[in-house]
Amino acid sequence: MAPEIPKTMKAVQLVGWKKPYELHEIDVPQVGDTDLLVKSAAAGFCHTDYQVWEGVYESPTPIVPSHEPVGTIVAVGSKVQDKWKVGQRVGALLFRHQCHHCLKCKTTNDIRFCENIDFAGLKADGGMAEYFIADGHNAVLLPDEVDFENAAPLMCAGATTWAGIEASRVKPGDPIGIVGIGGLGSLAVQFAKALGHPVVAVDNRPEGRALAQETPLKADLVVDFNDKDATEKIKNWAGDGGLPAIVITTDNNDATDWMLSTLRPHGVAVPLGLPVPNVQFDSFALVFQELLIVGSVVSTKEQAAAMLETVAKHGIRSHITTIPLEKVPEALPGAYMDPHLKGRLVVKIA
Repeated sequence: MAPEIPKTMKAVQLVGWKKPYELHEIDVPQVGDTDLLVKSAAAGFCHTDYQVWEGVYESPTPIVPSHEPVGTIVAVGSKVQDKWKVGQRVGALLFRHQCHHCLKCKTTNDIRFCENIDFAGLKADGGMAEYFIADGHNAVLLPDEVDFENAAPLMCAGATTWAGIEASRVKPGDPIGIVGIGGLGSLAVQFAKALGHPVVAVDNRPEGRALAQETPLKADLVVDFNDKDATEKIKNWAGDGGLPAIVITTDNNDATDWMLSTLRPHGVAVPLGLPVPNVQFDSFALVFQELLIVGSVVSTKEQAAAMLETVAKHGIRSHITTIPLEKVPEALPGAYMDPHLKGRLVVKIA
């Protein structure tokens, strides 16, 4: 029997760029033919949410933040009832409602590149509420071994870094560098180790360097970005003239630019941080070492499913600080800007 669904719900809203979040009572969203209505359990807060707050994406307001929501299905749209059922635990990926008729849909048939998609938490309401809408074609089933609070960051931080490691084209058993050990980087270290790669973790904060060795799947080498011998240490450790690949999870352009010096010829850099206005690279290193810079957005649904299997198998976890839904207006975005923040912020909803 389907649970009774209320008409209204508590939700956090951004009512204007750079204005405090507010807690309001708003209507529970309506379920479209391909939608899932999900009773929210937890929702992550990440760098993109902060950029929405700043107005970087010129998001409409009021808007419910968070594109990292997880919870339990309470209603299923008519066209996805063959895929989902009430009571399943799911996570919603960022992109919703592929149009299937724009040029990019015709050339890629990939929801991530659709010109008319609905970006949860960026262009339309996200998951920092008691209920949220997930796209039945771009949601993932959560393994029983993964609790809601750890699942939430996987919907963006995890999906982004998992795709970034794949995009780096690093060969099985080869070393890889992870630059910036925060919410994304700590997951990237664990993913790379679970996939069999020796890992060097680079961060200029003691909190980040500690996080790189906090879990059983810890970095093999941890380096301070400010260490004058950092490049030499990394190259000596990696051998063969340097690293074959790096995944950059910070928006610090100095770190991004410097990390090219740790790559061997034909090395690959995958910048996942989004510095405003641009990512900057050393053109001489890029040209004379014939380096490859690869863009990578969040994972596909299939990649996310593989990620979740790996998380469940290896017990991969985030370092989480939880915030109750009611406390969001007083806690965010300030808690995110704390230079000593370790790991990931997750809003606990149920």
